[in-house]
Amino acid sequence: MIPLLFILIAVISYVLGAVSGISLLSRFVFHKDLRKCGNGKVTYANFTHEFGGNWGLAATVVDILKCAMAVFTGGLITLIINGEGNYVVVGKLFAGFCATLGQMYPIQNQLRGGRGVVSCLTAFWLTDWRLGLVATGVFVIVVAFSQYVSLAGMVGCLVGALSAWVFIPAENLRGVSGALAVFTAVVIIWRHRGNINKILNKREPKVKWGSGSSSPRRPRDDRF
Repeated sequence: MIPLLFILIAVISYVLGAVSGISLLSRFVFHKDLRKCGNGKVTYANFTHEFGGNWGLAATVVDILKCAMAVFTGGLITLIINGEGNYVVVGKLFAGFCATLGQMYPIQNQLRGGRGVVSCLTAFWLTDWRLGLVATGVFVIVVAFSQYVSLAGMVGCLVGALSAWVFIPAENLRGVSGALAVFTAVVIIWRHRGNINKILNKREPKVKWGSGSSSPRRPRDDRF
Protein backbone atom coordinates (compact mmCIF):
# COMPACT_ATOMS: atom_id res chain seq x y z
CA MET A 1 0.00 0.00 0.00
CA ILE A 2 2.65 2.53 1.03
CA PRO A 3 4.89 1.94 -2.05
CA LEU A 4 1.86 2.37 -4.32
CA LEU A 5 0.97 5.67 -2.67
CA PHE A 6 4.51 6.98 -3.09
CA ILE A 7 4.42 5.92 -6.75
CA LEU A 8 1.18 7.90 -7.02
CA ILE A 9 2.91 10.95 -5.49
CA ALA A 10 5.79 10.56 -7.93
CA VAL A 11 3.54 10.35 -11.00
CA ILE A 12 1.28 13.25 -10.01
CA SER A 13 4.20 15.46 -9.00
CA TYR A 14 6.24 14.74 -12.12
CA VAL A 15 3.27 15.45 -14.38
CA LEU A 16 2.54 18.73 -12.60
CA GLY A 17 6.22 19.69 -12.69
CA ALA A 18 6.41 18.94 -16.40
CA VAL A 19 3.57 21.37 -17.12
CA SER A 20 5.18 24.41 -18.73
CA GLY A 21 3.95 27.80 -17.60
CA ILE A 22 5.25 29.46 -20.74
CA SER A 23 3.54 26.88 -22.95
CA LEU A 24 0.22 27.30 -21.13
CA LEU A 25 0.26 31.08 -21.37
CA SER A 26 1.40 31.17 -24.99
CA ARG A 27 -1.32 28.71 -26.00
CA PHE A 28 -4.28 29.82 -23.89
CA VAL A 29 -3.60 33.56 -23.49
CA PHE A 30 -1.92 34.44 -26.78
CA HIS A 31 -3.31 31.48 -28.77
CA LYS A 32 0.10 30.80 -30.27
CA ASP A 33 2.38 27.80 -30.40
CA LEU A 34 5.72 28.84 -28.91
CA ARG A 35 7.44 26.35 -31.21
CA LYS A 36 6.33 28.53 -34.14
CA CYS A 37 7.43 31.81 -32.57
CA GLY A 38 10.84 33.45 -32.52
CA ASN A 39 13.59 30.85 -32.54
CA GLY A 40 11.09 28.00 -32.19
CA LYS A 41 12.35 26.94 -28.76
CA VAL A 42 10.10 26.37 -25.76
CA THR A 43 12.24 28.52 -23.48
CA TYR A 44 11.76 31.40 -21.09
CA ALA A 45 13.97 33.62 -23.27
CA ASN A 46 11.94 32.94 -26.40
CA PHE A 47 8.69 33.48 -24.49
CA THR A 48 9.71 36.85 -23.02
CA HIS A 49 11.19 37.91 -26.36
CA GLU A 50 7.81 37.32 -28.01
CA PHE A 51 5.39 38.45 -25.31
CA GLY A 52 7.37 40.68 -22.93
CA GLY A 53 9.06 40.41 -19.57
CA ASN A 54 5.89 40.99 -17.53
CA TRP A 55 4.41 37.80 -18.95
CA GLY A 56 7.63 36.05 -17.97
CA LEU A 57 6.78 36.87 -14.36
CA ALA A 58 3.29 35.45 -14.91
CA ALA A 59 4.84 32.24 -16.23
CA THR A 60 6.96 31.99 -13.08
CA VAL A 61 3.82 32.34 -10.95
CA VAL A 62 2.24 29.46 -12.89
CA ASP A 63 5.35 27.34 -12.26
CA ILE A 64 5.14 28.13 -8.53
CA LEU A 65 1.46 27.19 -8.40
CA LYS A 66 1.93 23.86 -10.16
CA CYS A 67 4.71 22.89 -7.75
CA ALA A 68 2.55 24.00 -4.82
CA MET A 69 -0.18 21.67 -6.04
CA ALA A 70 2.32 18.81 -6.17
CA VAL A 71 3.68 19.51 -2.68
CA PHE A 72 0.22 19.77 -1.11
CA THR A 73 -0.79 16.53 -2.84
CA GLY A 74 2.29 14.79 -1.49
CA GLY A 75 1.52 16.02 2.00
CA LEU A 76 -2.11 14.93 1.79
CA ILE A 77 -1.31 11.43 0.55
CA THR A 78 1.30 10.86 3.28
CA LEU A 79 -1.22 12.11 5.84
CA ILE A 80 -3.42 9.24 4.69
CA ILE A 81 -0.50 6.87 5.29
CA ASN A 82 0.09 8.17 8.80
CA GLY A 83 -2.76 10.05 10.42
CA GLU A 84 -0.44 11.61 13.00
CA GLY A 85 1.32 13.53 10.24
CA ASN A 86 4.81 12.16 10.86
CA TYR A 87 5.36 11.45 7.17
CA VAL A 88 3.96 14.72 5.80
CA VAL A 89 7.36 16.42 5.57
CA VAL A 90 8.77 13.43 3.70
CA GLY A 91 5.79 13.42 1.35
CA LYS A 92 6.12 17.12 0.60
CA LEU A 93 9.86 16.93 -0.08
CA PHE A 94 9.46 13.80 -2.18
CA ALA A 95 6.74 15.52 -4.20
CA GLY A 96 8.97 18.58 -4.54
CA PHE A 97 11.80 16.42 -5.82
CA CYS A 98 9.56 14.73 -8.42
CA ALA A 99 8.08 18.08 -9.49
CA THR A 100 11.61 19.44 -9.87
CA LEU A 101 12.49 16.49 -12.10
CA GLY A 102 9.40 17.24 -14.14
CA GLN A 103 10.43 20.86 -14.57
CA MET A 104 13.96 19.90 -15.57
CA TYR A 105 13.13 16.90 -17.75
CA PRO A 106 9.60 17.28 -19.21
CA ILE A 107 8.80 14.28 -21.37
CA GLN A 108 6.65 16.31 -23.76
CA ASN A 109 9.63 18.56 -24.59
CA GLN A 110 12.18 15.80 -25.22
CA LEU A 111 13.46 16.08 -21.60
CA ARG A 112 14.63 19.66 -22.20
CA GLY A 113 13.36 21.93 -19.46
CA GLY A 114 14.43 24.48 -16.88
CA ARG A 115 16.92 24.25 -14.06
CA GLY A 116 14.49 23.37 -11.26
CA VAL A 117 15.26 26.25 -8.90
CA VAL A 118 11.71 27.60 -8.80
CA SER A 119 10.28 24.16 -7.97
CA CYS A 120 12.91 23.51 -5.32
CA LEU A 121 12.40 26.85 -3.55
CA THR A 122 8.63 26.42 -3.66
CA ALA A 123 8.89 22.97 -2.11
CA PHE A 124 11.14 24.29 0.66
CA TRP A 125 8.78 27.15 1.51
CA LEU A 126 5.74 24.88 1.64
CA THR A 127 7.49 22.14 3.59
CA ASP A 128 8.93 24.40 6.30
CA TRP A 129 9.03 28.18 5.94
CA ARG A 130 12.46 28.25 7.59
CA LEU A 131 13.93 26.14 4.78
CA GLY A 132 12.42 28.51 2.24
CA LEU A 133 13.66 31.57 4.13
CA VAL A 134 17.22 30.24 4.33
CA ALA A 135 17.30 29.19 0.68
CA THR A 136 15.79 32.44 -0.59
CA GLY A 137 17.96 34.57 1.68
CA VAL A 138 21.12 32.85 0.47
CA PHE A 139 19.90 33.21 -3.13
CA VAL A 140 19.49 36.98 -2.70
CA ILE A 141 22.87 37.39 -1.00
CA VAL A 142 24.77 35.36 -3.61
CA VAL A 143 23.17 37.09 -6.58
CA ALA A 144 23.79 40.48 -4.96
CA PHE A 145 27.52 39.84 -4.53
CA SER A 146 28.30 37.59 -7.50
CA GLN A 147 25.71 38.84 -10.02
CA TYR A 148 25.33 35.23 -11.20
CA VAL A 149 21.68 34.13 -10.97
CA SER A 150 22.57 30.53 -11.80
CA LEU A 151 25.18 30.38 -9.00
CA ALA A 152 22.70 31.91 -6.56
CA GLY A 153 20.13 29.25 -7.46
CA MET A 154 22.56 26.41 -6.87
CA VAL A 155 23.95 27.73 -3.58
CA GLY A 156 20.54 28.77 -2.28
CA CYS A 157 19.02 25.35 -2.93
CA LEU A 158 21.99 23.53 -1.39
CA VAL A 159 22.13 25.63 1.79
CA GLY A 160 18.35 25.44 2.14
CA ALA A 161 18.54 21.67 1.79
CA LEU A 162 21.25 21.38 4.43
CA SER A 163 19.15 23.47 6.82
CA ALA A 164 16.59 20.63 6.80
CA TRP A 165 18.94 18.75 9.11
CA VAL A 166 18.60 21.63 11.58
CA PHE A 167 14.95 22.62 11.40
CA ILE A 168 13.03 19.41 10.69
CA PRO A 169 12.14 17.57 13.93
CA ALA A 170 13.45 14.05 14.47
CA GLU A 171 9.91 12.66 14.69
CA ASN A 172 9.32 13.83 11.12
CA LEU A 173 12.04 11.50 9.83
CA ARG A 174 14.74 14.17 9.73
CA GLY A 175 17.26 11.84 8.11
CA VAL A 176 14.99 10.87 5.22
CA SER A 177 13.72 14.42 4.81
CA GLY A 178 17.21 15.89 4.84
CA ALA A 179 18.45 13.31 2.36
CA LEU A 180 15.58 14.11 -0.02
CA ALA A 181 16.24 17.84 0.23
CA VAL A 182 19.97 17.45 -0.34
CA PHE A 183 19.45 15.03 -3.24
CA THR A 184 17.12 17.56 -4.88
CA ALA A 185 19.80 20.24 -4.54
CA VAL A 186 22.48 17.92 -5.93
CA VAL A 187 20.35 17.13 -8.99
CA ILE A 188 19.85 20.86 -9.54
CA ILE A 189 23.60 21.44 -9.37
CA TRP A 190 24.12 18.63 -11.89
CA ARG A 191 21.56 20.27 -14.16
CA HIS A 192 23.59 23.50 -13.92
CA ARG A 193 26.88 21.92 -14.98
CA GLY A 194 26.88 23.93 -18.22
CA ASN A 195 26.42 27.13 -16.22
CA ILE A 196 29.23 26.10 -13.88
CA ASN A 197 31.57 25.69 -16.83
CA LYS A 198 30.59 29.13 -18.13
CA ILE A 199 31.14 30.72 -14.71
CA LEU A 200 34.61 29.20 -14.48
CA ASN A 201 35.40 30.53 -17.96
CA LYS A 202 33.77 33.91 -17.21
CA ARG A 203 31.21 33.47 -19.99
CA GLU A 204 28.10 33.30 -17.82
CA PRO A 205 25.89 36.43 -18.13
CA LYS A 206 25.71 38.63 -15.06
CA VAL A 207 22.86 40.68 -13.69
CA LYS A 208 23.37 44.32 -14.63
CA TRP A 209 21.82 46.35 -11.84
CA GLY A 210 19.77 49.25 -13.13
CA SER A 211 20.44 48.46 -16.78
CA GLY A 212 16.96 47.08 -17.45
CA SER A 213 18.34 43.74 -18.63
CA SER A 214 20.29 40.87 -17.17
CA SER A 215 22.99 40.99 -19.81
CA PRO A 216 24.03 42.94 -22.90
CA ARG A 217 23.41 39.69 -24.75
CA ARG A 218 20.12 37.90 -25.18
CA PRO A 219 18.82 36.58 -21.81
CA ARG A 220 19.65 33.01 -20.97
CA ASP A 221 17.01 30.30 -21.38
CA ASP A 222 18.07 28.15 -18.48
CA ARG A 223 18.56 30.07 -15.27
CA PHE A 224 15.57 28.66 -13.44
